[in-house]
Amino acid sequence: MRKLRLAFGLSQERLARLVGVSVRTVARWEGGQSQPSPLAERQLRGLDTLGRQLSRLMRPDSVGEWMNRPNVRFGGRSPNQVLLSDGPEPILRQLQEVPAAPDDKG
Repeated sequence: MRKLRLAFGLSQERLARLVGVSVRTVARWEGGQSQPSPLAERQLRGLDTLGRQLSRLMRPDSVGEWMNRPNVRFGGRSPNQVLLSDGPEPILRQLQEVPAAPDDKG
C-alpha cells in the first residue's frame, strides 16, 4: 500500500481523499492493522492498474514527478488532480494512446 502511494507521489491524506476514507484508515492499512473494504480495494486496484501502465511508459522513479506536474492533456491539471476528481479512468484512456517504450533487452 505504501509503495503504491509513494509511487504516485501521494500523501496519506491525498490517498485517503481519493479512496474516501480517513487518513487514520490509510495509516492502519499501511501498518497492517486492517484491510481495505471491498470498495476501497476496487479503487486501489484501479490505481495499481494505472501504475502498471505508467511503468511501461516511463521509469518508475519518474512516475511521482509526472503525476504531480501540470499536463496539457488534462487541461493544465496534474494527473494527481485528475485522479482525485475523476478517478484513474481518464488517465488510463490517455495512456492507451501512447505507444510503449521500445524494449532495450534485444
